[in-house]
Amino acid sequence: MKIRRFAALTSAATVTALLLAGCSAGGGNAPVSDDGEVSGTLTGVFASAFKETYEEIATKFEEKYPDVDVKFDYQGGDINALVMTQLQGNTAPDILTSFPGGVEGDSSDNVIPLASTERIMPLDVSWADQIPADWEKDFGYDGKVYAYPGAFQPLTSIYNQTKLDEFGLTVPTTLDEVLALCADAKENGVYAYGQGLGDAAGGGPQFLTYAQNATLVTGPHPEFDAGVATGDESYPGSAWVDQFEIYQQMFDEGCFGEGSLGRSRDQGATEVASGNALGIVDVGAVLASLATQGPDNEYVVAPMPATNDGDTLVAALPGFVTTINANAKNPTAAQAFLEFLGEPEISAIYADGFASVPVLPNDQYTPPASLESFAAAVAEGTTVPLGAVKLEVQVTLNEQLQAMFLGDSTPEDVAKSMQDAVGK
Repeated sequence: MKIRRFAALTSAATVTALLLAGCSAGGGNAPVSDDGEVSGTLTGVFASAFKETYEEIATKFEEKYPDVDVKFDYQGGDINALVMTQLQGNTAPDILTSFPGGVEGDSSDNVIPLASTERIMPLDVSWADQIPADWEKDFGYDGKVYAYPGAFQPLTSIYNQTKLDEFGLTVPTTLDEVLALCADAKENGVYAYGQGLGDAAGGGPQFLTYAQNATLVTGPHPEFDAGVATGDESYPGSAWVDQFEIYQQMFDEGCFGEGSLGRSRDQGATEVASGNALGIVDVGAVLASLATQGPDNEYVVAPMPATNDGDTLVAALPGFVTTINANAKNPTAAQAFLEFLGEPEISAIYADGFASVPVLPNDQYTPPASLESFAAAVAEGTTVPLGAVKLEVQVTLNEQLQAMFLGDSTPEDVAKSMQDAVGK
């Protein structure tokens, strides 16, 4: 699902990056280690934004396995496109940056399409049975585990707690309180949510929909997306329309401030960090951008209400996952590295580096204050996956939400357009 690629970013940048042509994977000449010894050169490709975290882990891996020389490559831009280019050209390294889930036949580097086409190898790891049952399908295929699951990020509300405190306001826990926050924000000369409604290419409009659909759709109807794929369910007449109606009401009541239809996700995050907006509904990775731009503020992640009953669920999503190239030059060291990633200490380092919560249960991880409520939701099982919406449907969703806000479409029209895109 394309939205998961957004979750892997450290800022609210879009994923429409240019293909990184000509980048060296560093894996073509790695010596083969097929004698069972964890030795030789281990190569990998990761996002440059997380270099510090990966390097810390690599250093500890070399301490444990001194006969291994780790040579990781770090790249910016669209890692998905880079990895696929490397795989197609047989220049991919041993360790790959991938994305969870996916659909067979998809041309992405998500786990399922890679595993189903035998481009990545199954893992021989001791932590495989620790993956929460509801998430096994995101990291495996045909009964086998293919990816280190990494860490969960929330897709929900992120508030500038410092600004809320300044105005004497609190985080809303019901839909009515959300609308009241919008009114209170305007009275104080700011606005409630810095959504990047003008950033259809970067998925800006969709984030509020997915956050509230955790409660409206995914929680009560976990098989809805599968039903859409089989024709047993449809977007028109479903709770998706209820969310679009909420969205329209929030837009009409000024929850997103002036100029929201010309605002990007990056700009929305900047508005929150500067205090012009009280919060944003986005993935947890935006926290890093907020902390950089507004380091004197405190931020808090909280559930995004869609009803008034107080039973709000939180959408959780893993970002990057780690897989092994099926044609790895050093499969022994690669398997040892994936096993190493699952150790509690290393898993905690990984989660901290991604401002996320470990997927694997971990008694050595302590969440920062901003993620305490989300970590509790993960532990309590009140998080839900996003599901597997087709890319074509997701593109239509973003474009049609913009049309709705412009007055050229209705909530029912948005749902119908999404249904029309299912068969494309």
